[in-house]
Amino acid sequence: MSVTHQGNRFVLENSLISRTIQVDENGLHTVSILHKTSGREYVRRPDVAEFQAALNGQLVESFTKPELHVVDGNMTSAMKHVELESHHISTTDRGGEVLELRLRVLRHEARISVFYEIYPDLPGASKWLEFHCLGEELHISKLFFEALSACAGSFKDATFYRRQGAVPAAAAFACNDEDILQLHNHDLDAGLWFGSGAPGRMRFYMAYPNWPQGVSCGYAMDAPVFNVYLRRGETFTTDKAYLLLYEGSQEEPVSRNQLRELIRRDLPNCVDAGGVMYCTWIPFLKNINEALLLDLADRAAEMGFHTFVVDDGWFAGDDGWRVDEAKFPHGLEVVAQRVHQRGMKFGLWYNIGNDYGAIGSTPETNAIGVCDEPKAFGFSGERTTRCMASGHREFMIAKLSQLAEQYHVDYFKLDFSSISSPYGILPIGCSAKHHEHHRDASDAVFRQYEAMYDMRQEVKKRFPDLVIDFSFETFGTEAPSIAALRYSELHHASNLTTNLPEVVDARKIRNTIYHYCSVLPAERLLCSLICLQNDRDVEHLLTACVGTPLVAGDLRKITAENAAMIKRVTQALNKLIADGPLTEFYKCRGNALIHATDWDGFVRYCVKGDSRGLACLFRNAYEGGAVTLRVPGLPAGANYRFVDCLTDAELGAYSAEALHAGVAVDWLDGFDCRAVAFARMAD
Repeated sequence: MSVTHQGNRFVLENSLISRTIQVDENGLHTVSILHKTSGREYVRRPDVAEFQAALNGQLVESFTKPELHVVDGNMTSAMKHVELESHHISTTDRGGEVLELRLRVLRHEARISVFYEIYPDLPGASKWLEFHCLGEELHISKLFFEALSACAGSFKDATFYRRQGAVPAAAAFACNDEDILQLHNHDLDAGLWFGSGAPGRMRFYMAYPNWPQGVSCGYAMDAPVFNVYLRRGETFTTDKAYLLLYEGSQEEPVSRNQLRELIRRDLPNCVDAGGVMYCTWIPFLKNINEALLLDLADRAAEMGFHTFVVDDGWFAGDDGWRVDEAKFPHGLEVVAQRVHQRGMKFGLWYNIGNDYGAIGSTPETNAIGVCDEPKAFGFSGERTTRCMASGHREFMIAKLSQLAEQYHVDYFKLDFSSISSPYGILPIGCSAKHHEHHRDASDAVFRQYEAMYDMRQEVKKRFPDLVIDFSFETFGTEAPSIAALRYSELHHASNLTTNLPEVVDARKIRNTIYHYCSVLPAERLLCSLICLQNDRDVEHLLTACVGTPLVAGDLRKITAENAAMIKRVTQALNKLIADGPLTEFYKCRGNALIHATDWDGFVRYCVKGDSRGLACLFRNAYEGGAVTLRVPGLPAGANYRFVDCLTDAELGAYSAEALHAGVAVDWLDGFDCRAVAFARMAD
């Protein structure tokens, strides 16, 4: 891997990919993106700007040349906007090499640094920008931090896919509800992934291959709108764009796992490798007390669970989050102590989005709506939301620190919408003009997300081993994303539950979370509050294992037989993750929607070091016999020992080559699902 340059031509490359950037009389542009294994050139047009922004209301582009604009029919200007000042090459603690190109903006008192990062083992790279205000004030808006005319073959032969590669998209489109797009050429069996780290509804894609830039990635320009204001000496760093090339089918698991790894290297370190987490919310809701939780903690520990989370219901009314003494006469300390004594981590639910728990206590931090009134929370309007970009940020830092120290909290589930609502029932942003960390409605949404991230960083400085989870409600988007994982070590991604199987069953939940885990690091996703309290408990636990298992339910109702099998599965999982998380993911049936008459399954595994994994299969109403289990990407020449997790039976050994081609697996009599652990055998 290396970053080299000759004059004003810079090349980032490893054995798999190279990206060549040139700075000339027209500005900065990417002239080549080469897949080195196949020799395929991906850049279709090398003469286009690869970023643009409005600075103080004037458009600044990285590259300009006279061209007839396809939207308004006018000839664009060729005035040069930026000039190279210097460059810098550095390495990162995760093995990446970074090229920084420092550009002077010619018509403004500003400098823009463009960063590109490449790793030695991945056919991809990331990119971001940093703006420096050199004058009195710099107003940044209408920002695309990555734009490329790139495709495998021609655009006419390629198809865009949304929902992280699951759903074909229109030939040209714009959207702010996606974080990862796929562009695949079925004739060539090759394509690229394009990811954005922008948070929530701030993200924005414009995919118009008939325009000079085929795909542009940046921030929203309508609702919400992106604006950043800088004073002299201040800087602003954008989120990252991710690009990964691949050769193979549209559902190729190796390329998906490579993208997963590229994303993972930008995520915060997490001390949790993916053990089972239990949460008290379903079915108890707020009806919890000391005796119940001590009992549940003992049962969770007996089944080998990793974390025990006390959800809502632990404090009394709206009196400053005071512990409910009627429910917990000895405080929460006794529950936390029991959890730790039983070898588990202690988790605590806490509201950061509105005044629930301390109503009216800090009205100066209320989020303000467009009609200059406090922004109501939910349908009733009884509560108001807090603005993250106000003094609420400092208040939350102090409160979370106090709770973490008092109860020795290992995991926080931080909940409730404030910036935006995944349910669409909350006006977005804040119109206040007196809050500490945003100017007004124009920059509120971005600054609110920024404040949320800063809140996490400050608390982590004091408690580095604390796991912080901004739930999907707090993050304000229904589906998980790159940004949601960058803000949280673990991310509570859904409230789907099997508590009402006549409404939602485990198969339907798997169809949802398979999409969530198709390219995102599955070990960072807490997918659903799967209930363990009925005759399908084993299937429900294995369903939760699609990501980091998050389970709920009345553990007192689990039969002794099911509890024994759950314990065997949990023990197998704990053994597998003892040396680190299972990072690879493979869905056995591709992108297909699983119907009741289909079987389905997944494999989570690790290919580095002592490679190992867990395969879970679900019969549903499938009436066929043996099914094929495939595990792609295992180290060649290795052999693997297989053990059935439900029965502890030895299942023999298979070579990596046999597993790549697929091996036949029979269903067990009396079981509708299977869990198989495998580990590499000594050579």
